Amino acid sequence: MYALTNRREVGKRVAERKSRRREGANSLIRHRDAYADFGAARWIGFDPSAIAPYEATAFVCFRHEFQWEPTAEEAYLHITADYRYTVWINGALLGHGPVRGWPEEWFYDTYEADAWLRPGANTIAVLVHVLNEATFQYVPGKPGLLARLEGTARSGAPLEVGTGDGWQWRQHPSFAGSTPRISTQQSYSEQYNALLEPEGWMHAGFRTDEAWREAVPLGPVGCAPWGPLRPRDIPLLTEDEWYPATVRTLETVELPEPAWSLNLRPWLLPGVADASPHPVRGLLVTTVTLDAPARVRFGMQDRTSGVYAKLHVNGTAAVEKDVSGYHWCGCYEFEAELEAGTNVLAFFMDRAAHDFHFQAAVRDESGRSMRLEPGLPGIAEGRFAVVPGDDLDEAKLRQLLEAADWEQWTAAAEGRRMQVVPAGREHGVNVFHLMTDAIPIRDVPPSAAAENVNASCGGNADYALLHDPGEGKAVRLVYEFEAMTAGWIEFEVWAEAGAVLDGYGFEAYEGDRIVHMGSIHNTVRYVARQGWQRYRSYFHRGFRYWMLQASALGGDLKIRFVRCIQRTYPSPPIGRFRCADESLNRIFEMCRRTAQLCSDDTFVDCPTYEQAFWVGDAYVMAAVQNTLAGAEPLVRRSLRLAGSSMRRSPVVESHVPSGWPNVLSTWSLLWAIACEEHYRHTGDRSFAEELYPLLIGQVRFFRDECTDEATALIRSPFWNLIDWAPMDVPDGVVSTPMNVLFAESCRRTASLADVLGREREAEELRRLSASIVACINAHLWSEERQAFADCMREPGRLSPVFSEQTNLLCYLYEACRPERRSVLAGYVREAPADFVRSSTPFMRYFKLQAMEKAGLYVDLLREVRQAWGYMLEQGSTTCWEDMPGRWAPGYPTRSYCHGWSVGPAHMLPKIALGIAPASAGWSRVRIAPQPVHLPWCEGKLHTPHGDVSVRWEKGAREFTASVSLPPGVAGELVLPMESSRVGRIVTEGSGSGDKPYLSEGKWAVRIGAGETLEIRASVRSW
Repeated sequence: MYALTNRREVGKRVAERKSRRREGANSLIRHRDAYADFGAARWIGFDPSAIAPYEATAFVCFRHEFQWEPTAEEAYLHITADYRYTVWINGALLGHGPVRGWPEEWFYDTYEADAWLRPGANTIAVLVHVLNEATFQYVPGKPGLLARLEGTARSGAPLEVGTGDGWQWRQHPSFAGSTPRISTQQSYSEQYNALLEPEGWMHAGFRTDEAWREAVPLGPVGCAPWGPLRPRDIPLLTEDEWYPATVRTLETVELPEPAWSLNLRPWLLPGVADASPHPVRGLLVTTVTLDAPARVRFGMQDRTSGVYAKLHVNGTAAVEKDVSGYHWCGCYEFEAELEAGTNVLAFFMDRAAHDFHFQAAVRDESGRSMRLEPGLPGIAEGRFAVVPGDDLDEAKLRQLLEAADWEQWTAAAEGRRMQVVPAGREHGVNVFHLMTDAIPIRDVPPSAAAENVNASCGGNADYALLHDPGEGKAVRLVYEFEAMTAGWIEFEVWAEAGAVLDGYGFEAYEGDRIVHMGSIHNTVRYVARQGWQRYRSYFHRGFRYWMLQASALGGDLKIRFVRCIQRTYPSPPIGRFRCADESLNRIFEMCRRTAQLCSDDTFVDCPTYEQAFWVGDAYVMAAVQNTLAGAEPLVRRSLRLAGSSMRRSPVVESHVPSGWPNVLSTWSLLWAIACEEHYRHTGDRSFAEELYPLLIGQVRFFRDECTDEATALIRSPFWNLIDWAPMDVPDGVVSTPMNVLFAESCRRTASLADVLGREREAEELRRLSASIVACINAHLWSEERQAFADCMREPGRLSPVFSEQTNLLCYLYEACRPERRSVLAGYVREAPADFVRSSTPFMRYFKLQAMEKAGLYVDLLREVRQAWGYMLEQGSTTCWEDMPGRWAPGYPTRSYCHGWSVGPAHMLPKIALGIAPASAGWSRVRIAPQPVHLPWCEGKLHTPHGDVSVRWEKGAREFTASVSLPPGVAGELVLPMESSRVGRIVTEGSGSGDKPYLSEGKWAVRIGAGETLEIRASVRSW
């Protein structure tokens, strides 16, 4: 619970501080860039035996009270924690962190703190989120907290407070300890009970009780597993208030019976905390007792990456049915005939999984929720038992699965290490199930459920009024936001004690049908205390629609507001694009918003499902955010973080930092290409020097360890994905796309070797690249098909699969002989009918680049309008991960906001405005607009020196353009017409002194650094 009132109160003091200190924020920036001195502060932790239950996650409160008599002139708080922290001083929220990192490269944050200090008693309070299992964003280190408050009084007296002696801790009792996992890639879902909150613990004067204990010392700064700490290397994320546009739905619903929900990892995979997929084998058993026979359906969740169970009932296999239907996630159910009396249910698992969350929703024959109480006869401590199956032979397994009753089961399980799951280890509530299986009650009018609901969409003093729906029911509101958003959900309500507010964020509707996200628990539960209260979620989540389900109200509930505190990397709209085609303008803005929401403390694939830094996805986002938002620090940080994965793997891993040490070879190579492009954008030699050893190391590993003797090409042992399409590029083959990207990465690394004066290595890399290209043409080209095959599985045996993806990459990166280029250029425009087609918007980014290279500008804009325009037509405000049909007929996509799909935001300004760097760091720029069929276009792009602005208009007999360059950037404007079609050229402005000259058959005009140029050219014909 945040003391936001206190934040308002300190506002005046913050303003006073800034006015009296001339340097203001600059002193903070300098301090944050330098390495902080943590002084005598030590890492502290807690006693795990005092946490109940202490499994995968917990929230731990730390606090320290100290006296400070003078008025602070300047004070800084340096802080970090493992895994995450939220910090307050005297009840005022300072911030959250740290940014994600590798355990051996852990980061800390620095905050200005003097405005929140006061004479007398002061308190530093920290809530540490502990995570003992890996995610796709986190590699477990060791739970701990490190902080130092340093400062100076106006009198010159020093201030020194650090973690160590005198700090106390306790488990935060409000957070439920056993909840469903959000997703395979994230941690565990949020459930908060305000009735249990230790109210006031963040403030001075709070009286601790026996629940508070002395903090446990862990070690000095620099101790394992964290090692030397690094200062935060990007700005703080934004915190913008986003309110809903409207309440889309108001209804009363009947709540379903509780689902069976528990985490099986401790029993199926004890002691393993990584996020890798593991083969598991075992059985989960329970019994249910019925008064009469019944046909029952058990709805299971997500077999794509979670546990996949086969159900046997009383010794007979239940009928399995795929009910994914319109969804991608692999939902399935079992139909079973249950007998009167006791029935044995055995769920058998024998498959690799990332996630070990088991969920079964019990429904009757019609699909309506029904209550079946599971239990183990004669066993009181739990309702389920697990039999690990790693040592089960087929005969013993058959005995267990074919057990017709509980007596036969217990006899078969004797000596088999049957382990009872304690009742407290089950999930207390499965909020996702409660939201998605609730049934609307049609005969209750909305007016009976609530009043004035849209008042809760604003930030004024008005409120919505919800009436108690009665036992077993809930009032449901669906808030619709103007656009997709990502951040913390926050609400302010007046409630009776014990009122339950369940929340669920989702991304889309199809018509009036919610597209439920069956593989992710994007949920929160809040149990209210009495009175007015405000809660801000501690979990970052993405959504466009927020479902609020209020139950057990005990009276009326008032909702003053529901909003999202949008948190992204600062992405000001520096780069701009507008043209005469409004659909292209909307596509550009859709891509820009997607890139913004996928810019977190690293680039992330999506803000909802995974929030993971997939390295190949970032290749596209880096190009966009560098020129549209000036996000060079984020790009540099992301590429460095990826490079650090080579401490663990021989080449850059697919997503980092992650508990799944996975290599996707194409992503490794796109990282190398992105590094060179970032250098070309910034001209930052120090960046090139830092990452060059990793780049050359990756090249040499592929060359030395993965070369196929028969072809002299790379036979990658890793995942070779380039597109979610039926290409033939499995692990362990000579993949054509992978070899093309390897050759290109060698060329790009060679250019960085040139910059660093490593001429011998540059030549070595160029020879290797040329050799790979020659071998691609010698071994992977089919004369019969006049195309490159996807792969070679065995020497001399080409794959029968030919794809648009493979051949456009060969064209784009010049991995084909000159005489074959015209053939491949034709495939870029229109691939043969039997070629596998580009599937994802990600792959279409490469297709757009290939079209640009081939001069197919009309086709390029058509591709953008068709693919991305379709998303707009469906009402989307952000770019989709997939195109329709990949998962199921007619199913649109998994993620509705995916960073790898933002390519048009880079290509449209590059093509229509023609803005491109002509040298590293944008010291020179070439502006060569391609009007295509557009009558006008305008926009600007960010460079490290400032903004490059362009506007042009195309008339029947005249072309006019206006260009403005920042200081430090010189360049040229190239007219889009052939020189023979141009009549008189007139230039005006500070850059009008040079005469036009011919450049590759077109007229061009030089523009000096910091100059503006206006040009009018008469046109004989277009």
